[in-house]
Amino acid sequence: MASLKKNFIYQTGYQVLATALPLITTPYINRVLGAEQLGTYTYAANIANYFTIFAMLGFNNYGSKMIATTKHNENELAHTFSSIRKLQCLMATVVVAIYLLFVSLCIPENKPLYLIESLWIINCFIDINWFFWGLEKVKLTVTRNLIIKLITLLGIFIFVKTRKDTLIYAFILVIGTILSDVYLVSQVKKYVKGTRTTFYEIIIHIKPCIALFIPVVAMSIYQQMDKTMLGLLSTYEQVGYYSSADKIVNIPLGIITGLGTVSLPRIVSLISENKIMEYKKVVQKSISLVMFMCSAIAFGILAVSQEFVPFFFGSEFLPCVSLISFLAFVIFFKAISTVLVNQILIPNDNEKYYIISVFVGAFINLILNYSLIRKFDAVGAVYATLISELIVCFVQIFVCFKYLNVLKMLGKNFQYIILGMLMYASVRGVAEHITNISLFKRNVIEILVGGVFFGGACLVYWAVKRDDTFYPIVITALNKIKRKES
Repeated sequence: MASLKKNFIYQTGYQVLATALPLITTPYINRVLGAEQLGTYTYAANIANYFTIFAMLGFNNYGSKMIATTKHNENELAHTFSSIRKLQCLMATVVVAIYLLFVSLCIPENKPLYLIESLWIINCFIDINWFFWGLEKVKLTVTRNLIIKLITLLGIFIFVKTRKDTLIYAFILVIGTILSDVYLVSQVKKYVKGTRTTFYEIIIHIKPCIALFIPVVAMSIYQQMDKTMLGLLSTYEQVGYYSSADKIVNIPLGIITGLGTVSLPRIVSLISENKIMEYKKVVQKSISLVMFMCSAIAFGILAVSQEFVPFFFGSEFLPCVSLISFLAFVIFFKAISTVLVNQILIPNDNEKYYIISVFVGAFINLILNYSLIRKFDAVGAVYATLISELIVCFVQIFVCFKYLNVLKMLGKNFQYIILGMLMYASVRGVAEHITNISLFKRNVIEILVGGVFFGGACLVYWAVKRDDTFYPIVITALNKIKRKES
């Protein structure tokens, strides 16, 4: 449990810093590139991402799970890593060839941009994050990711100056990831020795990889198809608005979903060792943490969006205010789904329920996008995403009843939603009385009011109820402060 806490601290710390970096670059990029160029880049990136998903073939979840299962046996670990790695390289080769053929035959404009985006697919040859996730070497991945992100940030400010620099922006983003993954490859020999594998040892991974690959493909439909369909049925400008609003929601969401990434190997170990009570406690605490963080972030975003959007993106992106107001609630559904998938369905070898839930959501999202985007543009895409994520979350809650009463666990944490609503009301009440100051000062005041109100209310609740998840943490922190003072 101690290593899980450390891994989550590392992952959360990294996600906080990774959240801060886009908060620096996004206002700059939105103003430099504008909605149309930003939409053009986003559309091309989405197309390339579909091919990347096929190249990775579910290796992230499957590979992490298999490495976590075999990490205590050096010989078995080496064979598992080598066989999965070779299958990954084979898939990447095939998909890169198909993508280049697609670009040459089907893309009439912006071909240089699409060729740069091909580097994301080529990077699938060296993307072995799953290996280090399985070993729970989170500190290693976090450190190198942070360094690369800082270099990427500097590159954006130095080289991206006008709306003609879209290609440079695209290249900087992908080259940072490639350098990061090259470093990880250089570290593999410290943890596993090279070994020969037979063709059979390679192909036996195809079926279980596909089992996890299918939901990833379906997931991408309702997570990214909205931007693709906006580009097809509306304009690149609408894509720019939607992608900007989506980014505001997904930046903090990375902090929450990081819990699922670092906890999967530990959950697998607990189940394999039949430590069921400890397993249930981990899931309960994960849900409590998710509900606490989601309430703070979702209602916080909703409370400050009217002043934050013009300050952060500029007046050109004012249509994002209404988009963000609805998308903020997607945070709840995505975060809860992450916990259910990574801590209940996948560890218990019930990926089929994950697949069913994702396909249901993908199908509904596809239908809603087609009908709503044509009428409401980016707002229609937001409606489609919200409804789809809600349905997927409820389906997953239902199928998880076989293992745990998730609704009961969620109900025990409903107080955080109430506190979030009260925080929203307090922030908007203050906002009405500070209209005669600059946008920067208004945002600072609103964020401080919301943070102090929600944080203070939670501390009072934890103290009164002696909350199992947070109260011990608060007491431990206070005791450490007292010891330092004495």
